[in-house]
Amino acid sequence: MRAVRGAVGVMWLGLGACPSPATSGESDAATTSGSTETGAPGGISSSTSSSSSSGTTAAPTTTGPGPDAGIASRCGHDSPEALMDCVDPVRWAEDVAFMAQSRPPGSIHWQKVQDRCATELEQAGFVVQRQDYGSGINVIGTREGTAAASEVVLLAAHYDHVSGCPGADDNASGVAGALEVARVLGQAKLPRTLMVACWDEEESGLRGSRAFAQTFTGAKLAVAFNFDMIGYASAAEHSQIFPGPLAERFPGLADELTANKGRADFIAVVADASAEPFALELEAQAEGLGRLTGVMTLTDAEKLDDDAFGVLSMSDHRSFWERGFPALHVFDTGVFRNPAYHCTLGLDTPDKLDHAFATDVLKATTAAVAAAAGL
Repeated sequence: MRAVRGAVGVMWLGLGACPSPATSGESDAATTSGSTETGAPGGISSSTSSSSSSGTTAAPTTTGPGPDAGIASRCGHDSPEALMDCVDPVRWAEDVAFMAQSRPPGSIHWQKVQDRCATELEQAGFVVQRQDYGSGINVIGTREGTAAASEVVLLAAHYDHVSGCPGADDNASGVAGALEVARVLGQAKLPRTLMVACWDEEESGLRGSRAFAQTFTGAKLAVAFNFDMIGYASAAEHSQIFPGPLAERFPGLADELTANKGRADFIAVVADASAEPFALELEAQAEGLGRLTGVMTLTDAEKLDDDAFGVLSMSDHRSFWERGFPALHVFDTGVFRNPAYHCTLGLDTPDKLDHAFATDVLKATTAAVAAAAGL
C-alpha cells in the first residue's frame, strides 16, 4: 500500500509520514529474459509477455507449498459457499513467510517472489504471462471461462515493497491471498474468465496496475478485486482509527465500529458505485462467517477526489477507477490499524499477522469472486 500522500497524510489523518527504513543491502538487479509479446487467451490483450508456460522464459526456481489432503477431501467446487471450505490457511501462511523479506523492484528477492507468483498460478491451471512494461514486470494468470470467456473478473495484489522492510502485511499477505484464491478457484468451472495478477511497482505510483489497465482491450472487465494488506487485526478495544471525515461520510459504519468498541478486527471494503454489488456480496459472505465487514462506496465524483477521499484510493484499485472499470479494494485498513505499516513503528513481520482474520478474508473473497465469475 502506498505511503499516505502529502496533506492527506499529515493534515487530514493527523498522522506524520516517516521515512522508509534504510536498505537492507538487497539491491542486486535481477535479470528477466525477454520474450515475444502475445495476446492473452480468449481474445484478451494486455501487452503481456509469455512466461514459462510457453517455453520462452526460464522456468521459475521456486515452488509453492503442497496440498492439504484434509481440506481437499471436505470441500466442494459447485457453489461459492462450498469453495470457501477449500481455502487452506497453512498454504497462505507459508507463502507469506517466504515472501516477507525486503524486495524492492530489481532485487534478488523481488525476482524470487515474481517467480513464485508465476509458478503457483501455473500449478493452479492458469496460463501465465509476464507483462514487461519497461520499468517493471507484472505476472498475470488467465483461466478462460466456460461460457462467457470475453467477460473477465480480476483479482490482484502488488508484490513489490519498500526497501529494508519485510512487508508481511504490505503486501505479502495480499499476494499470498490472491494465489490461494487462485488455487481454490482453479478447481471450479467458472462461466466468466478469471484473471489473477501480481502487480509490480505499486509503491512507486501504481505503475504496474496502471500499465495493465491502460492496455486492457478485447474483453469486458466485469470487476477488479484488489488485495492490499489483509492480514493484520486486533481484538483490543479502541485499536482502530477511523478519522472524522470518514465517520461523517459513513455514519452507519461509524456506529458499527462504536458498538464494536473500536476493535480493529473487521474487514474493510472500498468500492465505486459500479462495484458495490460485488462488495455487498463479499460483505454478506464474510458476515455469514461471523466477521464484521464494512463497505465504503464512493460516488464517481468522490472516488478520484484526492482532497476528500484520496486515502481510500491509495492502492491499485485506483488504476481501474481511472479507466472507468468497476473495482473494489479489500483490506485491513492499513495505516489506520497496523503500527508496523512500512515498518514505521516496528518491523512488518509474519508473526504479527492474524491468521483467523486473513482466513475469513480469503473465504469471503473466494465466494465473492466465484459469484462474480458466474458460479
